[in-house]
Amino acid sequence: MLKEKIEDFITKQFEDLEEFSYELDLEDNYGYINFTQVLGVQSDKEMAFKIIDDKLQYHSLSYGWKAIDIKNNIKYFWIDLLS
Repeated sequence: MLKEKIEDFITKQFEDLEEFSYELDLEDNYGYINFTQVLGVQSDKEMAFKIIDDKLQYHSLSYGWKAIDIKNNIKYFWIDLLS
């Protein structure tokens, strides 16, 4: 279930964008995405995901756990990814 939710989220976020590459690893109740390319630029960003209260949550070092089902919280994912 975690893997499917993360893959759905990533697919929706990048459906109109190109030049992204990443690897998804699952460990216990966490999913980790390691981005190796973001908008054509080489990257080494790792992001953590977890399901909390049946909602996919993204962990930001600056902002903590954010439910990314809520559209306002998606900005934290993008801020971390592009910074």
